[in-house]
Amino acid sequence: MNKKMLIIIIAVVLLVVVGAVVAVVLLTREPKVEPLVYYEYVFDEEYSNLADEASKKIVKYVVTIEYTSEEMTAIFDKNKTKIRNNVDEIMRATTSEEIEKTNGKQRLRDRIKDMVIEVLESDEEVITNIYLQPFVIQG
Repeated sequence: MNKKMLIIIIAVVLLVVVGAVVAVVLLTREPKVEPLVYYEYVFDEEYSNLADEASKKIVKYVVTIEYTSEEMTAIFDKNKTKIRNNVDEIMRATTSEEIEKTNGKQRLRDRIKDMVIEVLESDEEVITNIYLQPFVIQG
């Protein structure tokens, strides 16, 4: 075998090996995942009566909605009154005893989240959480 043929064979083998290594590296690396950005829509401080029959308890709260789509801000602005009204109705249908039970506040937050998702025709990937801070029951 002549020298030219040997050099060509070595070059081809080297190219195949380098190509295989590059292909393996490209196919096995983790895809770059964009970090999820969370936005918050904060409502004004509200007061509502609770459904307690024996007493006149009221609750003071601020609702903050956490979401993942920046376009939702305009949708919240358009539906702000409806959401505030529905949160008030949820509060008026809830007793202080229900809130004070184990996970009672979490269940209240879940009810509000479900309502927001329904009103905005959204889903849990966009509406990720509801916060009630501060949250004070008086009376």
